[in-house]
Amino acid sequence: MDTIERQLDVYKSALDEYKKPFPKELPLMREIFVAKTRDEAVRLARPYLEEKYKVYHAWGQDKAMPKGDDDLSLDFDELTRDRFLFGSPDEVAEQIIGYNKRLGVNRMALGIHWVGMPHNQVVDSMTLFAEEVMPKVKQGL
Repeated sequence: MDTIERQLDVYKSALDEYKKPFPKELPLMREIFVAKTRDEAVRLARPYLEEKYKVYHAWGQDKAMPKGDDDLSLDFDELTRDRFLFGSPDEVAEQIIGYNKRLGVNRMALGIHWVGMPHNQVVDSMTLFAEEVMPKVKQGL
């Protein structure tokens, strides 16, 4: 979140410098996984997300990331903080609302499936997102 906030400040400064208006839409891309509880989300999604980010680290992708947000070898719990929308429906709704309130994010592109993840887990997560997360986000905004 801090890294995005710093990058957003740079973006806003460039817009000001060139006398450009701030766009009406501020999108953000995030990985997302919703389960009934945070423990269940960790149990179900961890193997796939952890593997994905280990591969990113092996490829050296962290070298292209901003300082302070460039360690993809972090422990899973630390890696998920502010990087993913992750946990129970209440937690994920709170995270989405937080991006809107703190940064003004009003559109999201969400990655919900990773290599090897069973299709039923994806569908279950999408269903919880649609039925439980989005109504809470609507109410909270």
